[in-house]
Amino acid sequence: MTVRSIARRGFTLIELLVVIAIILLISSLFLGLSAGDGGGLPAGQRVIASSVRTVRAMALMNRGPGTTGITYANRYRLLILNDPDDEANHLRQFVLAVGGVSSAELGSADPATITNTSVAPYKWFSPEPAQLLPAGVVFVPPASDTGTVLSIPITTANTRRSIIGPLADDASTNATDSPSSTPPWMIYAPTNQPMALGAMSADFNPKKWFYIELQGTGASNHLGRVLLVLASGVVRNTGPAKAMIDLPSEIQFAALSLRPNGDVSMTLDADEMDKAK
Repeated sequence: MTVRSIARRGFTLIELLVVIAIILLISSLFLGLSAGDGGGLPAGQRVIASSVRTVRAMALMNRGPGTTGITYANRYRLLILNDPDDEANHLRQFVLAVGGVSSAELGSADPATITNTSVAPYKWFSPEPAQLLPAGVVFVPPASDTGTVLSIPITTANTRRSIIGPLADDASTNATDSPSSTPPWMIYAPTNQPMALGAMSADFNPKKWFYIELQGTGASNHLGRVLLVLASGVVRNTGPAKAMIDLPSEIQFAALSLRPNGDVSMTLDADEMDKAK
């Protein structure tokens, strides 16, 4: 009698369950990591690059604060906290912010005339909660921000500092949003419910943030170069509205460059970060 070997096909139920269990375990390890868990400068670069790309995707989808799916004058921003009195979060906390006017609230207004981002019916919201950079990593503010200084003077003045120029369009400057500043800044309280900036009273604890902004096309909305510099350091409050970044070394820096098309590139090149413009 001839014995034929029958080729085994497929997997048993137990084997499939083991594979699924392994996949879930690996996924939980990755999903359980947050920006604040560590990883140093490379992790800081990756989490900010991911956030900028999320903002860009929202811009390309024309996602706004309205519930009707149709919004106008949308603005897409990555905000970085600039509050020296908040030692734990200053220059470490960041959040996405999207603003616009819902068609349901537009009325007879011409969308082209909506430039004031502070008053109703213009509203803002954050699609995700605020996050922190990895432990021991901070944003280095632009040289124009004199409220925070570096403990180690950099050889060339005003280099290895973030570079964020004013917006390229005609957004109106007001008490809670200054798009013509270098860097642009706004007074904002992260909220997942659309709200006018002017309605964010002290109860919401609004704070000052500087930001980068993308256009509805996903492109950068800034004049000139945009460079976000990160450093290994610790923020220390030194007085009312004053802070210092204690740097262990003058070489532990990293940066992200916002390209004109709205994507980002990451660099550790000191020569690239030492360009003042």
